[in-house]
Amino acid sequence: MKKIILILLLFSALFAASCKLSLSNIDRIEAVNTVTNESTLIEKDSVDAKSIMDALNKAEKTEKDTTGYFPFEINLISGSDKDAHTLYFDMKNQAAYVTKNDELYKIRDKEAHLLFLNEIFSYIYVDNTIYDSHVVLNGENVTPDIKYDWTYKNIEGHFVKKQGILKTSQINGGKLLIHDADLIEFKYETNPDSQVIRLFSEGNLVAAGSSVEEVLQKAASDGEYYIECQAQWFMKQNSDFYGSSTSSFTATVDKNVDVSIVTRENYPGNILIVQVNNLNADETVSIQTDAVKVDIKNYLYKDKNVYISPIDLNTAAGEYKLSAKVMKNKAVEYEIEKTLIVKEKSFKTQYLTVDENLNQSNNDSAAILEFAELVKPARTVSSDKKLWEGTFAMPVEGELTTDFAEIRYVNNEKSSSRHSGLDIAAPKGTEVSAPNNGIVTFAMEGLLSPGNTVVIDHGMGLFTSYYHLDTIDVVRGQDVKKGDIIGTVGTTGFSTGPHLHYAVSIYNSYVNPYQTLSGIID
Repeated sequence: MKKIILILLLFSALFAASCKLSLSNIDRIEAVNTVTNESTLIEKDSVDAKSIMDALNKAEKTEKDTTGYFPFEINLISGSDKDAHTLYFDMKNQAAYVTKNDELYKIRDKEAHLLFLNEIFSYIYVDNTIYDSHVVLNGENVTPDIKYDWTYKNIEGHFVKKQGILKTSQINGGKLLIHDADLIEFKYETNPDSQVIRLFSEGNLVAAGSSVEEVLQKAASDGEYYIECQAQWFMKQNSDFYGSSTSSFTATVDKNVDVSIVTRENYPGNILIVQVNNLNADETVSIQTDAVKVDIKNYLYKDKNVYISPIDLNTAAGEYKLSAKVMKNKAVEYEIEKTLIVKEKSFKTQYLTVDENLNQSNNDSAAILEFAELVKPARTVSSDKKLWEGTFAMPVEGELTTDFAEIRYVNNEKSSSRHSGLDIAAPKGTEVSAPNNGIVTFAMEGLLSPGNTVVIDHGMGLFTSYYHLDTIDVVRGQDVKKGDIIGTVGTTGFSTGPHLHYAVSIYNSYVNPYQTLSGIID
């Protein structure tokens, strides 16, 4: 009987020896943080490798429930083979466990103590002590990227500083879509002692504040922004940990449609510019005001929706409602209202005496029809792009004889229309130059009323017209640059002497030529 017992004991010892893990049988060890997926490769001849192998071997089988304990994956690598084990750390009781062959073992206290002091497993302290944080968007929790700079006290009572990534982002696609009406904030297990939220656009700091909503209000327009929240917990008496965590994510910000009146000097006959910001591709806006009697058209300029229109010459001074209807005629239509203040402006009155035959030829139906059929169509189609650059120049130097919008009496009879531009007297043959870049849309001699005429499109509905020229030096469709010669001063058509009639218009609505001298939009 004694022989049988001796044989069984010898067999058990041999079996245990055969199950013992040996460094000689592996190439290296891999330790994987199962939360951050950070991997550390450990050379077999290192002190860390020996410590881990001792822990794996010096353990006793147990039925302990390891739920809630922090797991590290340990892979013993030999060539292309991996022998996988899982280490579990019980921070409360400073105990460690390991799985081997689908069985759970408790590591002896001495070896477990060394694992708790090993830098490879230092994340267990951070995970156990750092406060949970997340973004709350419309009541739903979302975990962003979180970096930490954390100081904790290890099991021997020494403070250790650790930096790294706390958790992997749970934001789908890496971006959050945030609308103006959304409720968003950072929440913590324990409120920090300080918090700073920063908003970046293309790497530049846009705003900083104490709440997400506060900094998002300072986002000027739709687009992608990088949001960073730095929370800090100070060291306090008897504290075992302190430090900071920085949460960050990329947000696609969809702000509400915003309407602004760009032009400041809004007089009768001036150009009115309205800008609509944050208009999505599937949204439409219709602008209306009683101060404008024609359709208000939209142009895209520098990613902004710009509406350019003429304030009617007969508009009385006062306040006018400017209405922007978003998604007009759709189920989700809504209206934004602004107040347009039209300032009072007085215009000159001019009395002319001309040969009655000349006067009749200018006002007869043939001259009116000719102008309507030839000149006006040249100002009905404009380039969607802004062709001009900066300010406009005067096309010719000379004496101003008739101002814009003057009320005219010809042979003591009030004209039915206001003067459409500037009359600038200059010697016949004086060169006339383009005031800015554009495309010639009309160039023709011999018209009854305007005489030899040129029209230039400067884009976005802005045209300039030149009447009574002596010679024309451009052709229809020709590109012109600011300063290019387009013709010479003459006295053709309905004219009492050599001069240039220079007009600026939004399509066929004449506007104040002086306004362009100080620039439009830019």
